[in-house]
Amino acid sequence: MVVRDLQRILYRLHDQREKLAPSLELRRAHLTAAYHGQLRAEKENIESYIGRLQPGVRRVYLQRRLGVLNARAGMKPIGL
Repeated sequence: MVVRDLQRILYRLHDQREKLAPSLELRRAHLTAAYHGQLRAEKENIESYIGRLQPGVRRVYLQRRLGVLNARAGMKPIGL
């Protein structure tokens, strides 16, 4: 009787895993796309702001921040 109960529990877990796997993959893909979209928006915002600044501490800071974002995302820096 105990073996039958364990088998029933394992079957339920296996059945639930098959139902949840596609939704987990979709969620992972959505989170990845949202993260990359946020990085892209931040990079574009910084790039547009750097172009309007005069040379100085703030511009150097933003160029450094853009370099960090490029390194984190594994992308090549856009010509500065």
